[in-house]
Amino acid sequence: MDLYCKMGHELRSLFKDLFDPSHADQIHKKMGKILQIANQIGGSVKEDAQRLQNDIESYLEMPNDPKRLAIMKRHALRLEESSKEI
Repeated sequence: MDLYCKMGHELRSLFKDLFDPSHADQIHKKMGKILQIANQIGGSVKEDAQRLQNDIESYLEMPNDPKRLAIMKRHALRLEESSKEI
C-alpha cells in the first residue's frame, strides 16, 4: 500500500471516531499516524496535515462550536483530496 492509500485509510478511520468524545485518545493516536505519513509525503500534504491537527485540537476543546467544525472539515477534505493526487 503506498503512502497516499495509507493516508486516505487513516483519514477515514479518524473521522469514524471524531464525533465520539470518548474516543479522544484514539483520535490523537490516529492523528499522529496521519502526521507521520504526511511528513513522508511532504509538501502541501504535510502542511494540510499540520493545519488539520490544529483544527482537531481546537474542535476537541469545543466540539459544539459549528465554526470550528466547519473549518476542520474543510481542511480534512482538502487533505484527503491531496492524498489522491498521485
